[in-house]
Amino acid sequence: MTVQTPSDTDYVEGTQSGAAITTAAGVTIQGFGTGQAITTGSNNTIFGYNSSNSLTTGAGNTVVGANVSGPAAAAANVVILADGTGQARFDYGQTTAAVATVTAPLAVNPVATSAGTSATPAVTFSTTANLGIFWGSGAPSFTAAQGALYIRTDGSSTSTRVYVNTTGSTTWTNVTTAA
Repeated sequence: MTVQTPSDTDYVEGTQSGAAITTAAGVTIQGFGTGQAITTGSNNTIFGYNSSNSLTTGAGNTVVGANVSGPAAAAANVVILADGTGQARFDYGQTTAAVATVTAPLAVNPVATSAGTSATPAVTFSTTANLGIFWGSGAPSFTAAQGALYIRTDGSSTSTRVYVNTTGSTTWTNVTTAA
């Protein structure tokens, strides 16, 4: 076991971990071969074998899991929780700021669909493709799993606010709601 303290505010434990740190401060790294390329990226917390070796100058990141390839070199404020194979099971901020992605069975993608034609679910509940809750303007016309729900943001009557997919293709049936 190798314990390094590149600065008074850093804690690095693990052979080859944090080897390139120059002026980074507030860094906590634990795990063999982890955070090897960090130079000036401060306030990063990384736990796991052989993880986050692309990160160099990015700051404020938290990574837990073995063999995680992210975040990118200059990424900031990313949170990744991964399994032992490096598969991210929770990823906040790596792709787009303020987007959380959680792999099946539950996933959240807070991006509104447009004009009822997008097949990107906002919330999914299982590994079944496109089984979830979608939202956007206009009536839905895309393919989704049977049982998927669509919330119409411009719905103005009791029969144009919510739809359910009834066939597993492009057939959506309106749900009549109370006034």
